[in-house]
Amino acid sequence: MLALIMAIENDDDREKAAKIYKLYGSTLFYIAKSILHDNYLAEDAVSRAIIRIIDNLEKINTIDCYQTRGFIVTIVRNISIDILRQQNHRKTVSLDVIPDYSACEEPVLDNVTTKEACLKITDAISNLNKNYSDILYLKMEFDYSNKEISKTLGISEDNVKMRLSRARKALKEQLLKEENAI
Repeated sequence: MLALIMAIENDDDREKAAKIYKLYGSTLFYIAKSILHDNYLAEDAVSRAIIRIIDNLEKINTIDCYQTRGFIVTIVRNISIDILRQQNHRKTVSLDVIPDYSACEEPVLDNVTTKEACLKITDAISNLNKNYSDILYLKMEFDYSNKEISKTLGISEDNVKMRLSRARKALKEQLLKEENAI
C-alpha cells in the first residue's frame, strides 16, 4: 500500500492519502473482511478502495470526520460486495452512517424542529436497502453529481438515475409508513 501512496506525484495529495490510510486502514480491512471472510480478498478490496479514494482525493476536505469515514466505508463496502459477486456469492453488510444534526434546532412545521425532521429522514434512509441509502447519502450529503456517483460506485449513469428514482420513492414510502404508524 505504501508503494501505491508513494506513487502519487503531488506532495499534499500523498500526505493526505497517507493520513487517510493510517487513520482508516484497519477499518477498511475490518469491513472488507466482514463481507468477504477472507484475508487475501479483503486486502485486495482495501487496495482497490485506496485507489478509488486516491482518484477522489479532491472531494475530501477534512480527513477525520464522519463524512469522510462514511465516504470511505461506502467505497470499500461496495468494492467488497463487487468482489463477492464475482465469487458468485451474495451478502450485504449494514452500515449506519448517521450525520450529526445537533446544530439544527429551529422549528419547521407544527412544533417539529429541523433536527427532529433530519433525524427522521436519516433513520428512514438507514432503513432502506443499502443500494438506495448509499446513493442518497452520496447525493444529499456530498452533493455529488450523477457522474461522480457513477464513478465512485462503479456503475453507469443510467443506473445511478434509476437507483436515485427508486431510492426517493422508497424513502417517501418509508416516511409515509412511519407517519401513519404514529
